[in-house]
Amino acid sequence: MRFFIIFIALGLFADENITKDDLDINNSFITKYEYGKMLYNNPRGIGCNNCHGDDARGAKIVDFKHTQNDEEYICSIIAPDIKYIEYNNFSKKVNSKKNENLKFEKHQVCDKLIYKANVMPTYFMVEEEIEAIYYYIQNMK
Repeated sequence: MRFFIIFIALGLFADENITKDDLDINNSFITKYEYGKMLYNNPRGIGCNNCHGDDARGAKIVDFKHTQNDEEYICSIIAPDIKYIEYNNFSKKVNSKKNENLKFEKHQVCDKLIYKANVMPTYFMVEEEIEAIYYYIQNMK
């Protein structure tokens, strides 16, 4: 009871000059960096770190064998380094449902196969989530 009375008394003498921005900053449950880290590690099932690595520098995901016209190709799926990517490219790729239509030379069998497969999952993120992940990547230590 004593705490309740003290709490109400303090409320009566609170600073009337507190703005909405002050409340937003002080009432954040987690920081933008923490939010970005959480999303990077588990955005919608599989985390960015599973393919791009804990440091966002990219990593080889898998090697596989592909046969076309009785010729055998050894292909590698490699997640790119996203540490230094421009924000517009990053944002576009995170939510893209399919790749743009590129042309490949006849000898680029692996490149074409991997590109057409569109290995990058689509996460359907809002801009705030994309910004938080990008912020985390740019500021990770």
